[in-house]
Parts: sequence; C-alpha cells; structure tokens
Amino acid sequence: MQVKEIMSKEVITVTRSVKLRELLELFNKFHLFPLVPVVEEDNRLVGIVSFSNLIDVFSPYHQEILKTVPFLDDREEDIFNVELTRDIGDLLIVDDIMETKFVSLQEDASLEEAFKLMKLHLKEEFLVTDKTGILVGKIGIFDIIRRVFQEKGVI
Repeated sequence: MQVKEIMSKEVITVTRSVKLRELLELFNKFHLFPLVPVVEEDNRLVGIVSFSNLIDVFSPYHQEILKTVPFLDDREEDIFNVELTRDIGDLLIVDDIMETKFVSLQEDASLEEAFKLMKLHLKEEFLVTDKTGILVGKIGIFDIIRRVFQEKGVI
C-alpha cells in the first residue's frame, strides 16, 4: 500500500510572508502545534515550521551554528522568563523561523518505507509531495498504525 492511499489531503499551509502572530492565531484551536508546511504560490513545499521553531523565538541570540555542535545545544529555554516585545508578532515572519532542511515523503512511497523513515528520524508525521515537490498531503504514524489494525481485522 502506498502513502497516497491513506494520507490526509487537506493540509493547512502558510507562505513565507505570514507573520508570527497570524501563524499562532491560525492554530490557536489546536491542542498540539502541528508540523506546518511552508509553500510557494504553486504549492511547492519549501519549508516547515514545527513546535521547536516556535521555542527558538525565545532565544533570538542563539547562534544557528551551535545547533550543529552536539551537546552545546542541550540547554532548555526558560520561556517564562524571557522578555519579548509585543511587536515580535508582527516583526517575525515564517521565513525567519522556518526550517528549510527537512525530510518529506513522496506520495508513491510504501507505508513500510514511511514507518521506517519515521522511526529513523524520530518523527510522528511527514509531509507528502509528488515527484515535482508539490505538497499533496500529510501522513502521521497513527494513520499507518490504524491501517495496520484495519488490515489485521481489529477495526
């Protein structure tokens, strides 16, 4: 079975120019901040915004290079004691905080490949693209596990 057969095709996306305030409002009714795809006008996937990118907002002076050195980036931010200006919601845009290096799946990947990739990268969801890089959906580990339960007749 292929990823495209069970993936969610309705995915909320943002563009690079969306302000932090707008991003937070867009997902204010979610219990968990999802993996948010960043797309160009033609729906080409160019980045992602995750929960950790939001945490990074609280450490604006943290050098990006330190994130690549093991153990130097192990400190936790005390988000309750960091001063942020109210303007930061309008000053920061998605392009400032998004990741451009990320793993995605192609829609014709098998569920077994998707599951192995999730385990390898310790991720619970991936964005799905077609062969040209256009975002076509999203698949989560629960989608895969639920499908396996269905195939085994449990549900």
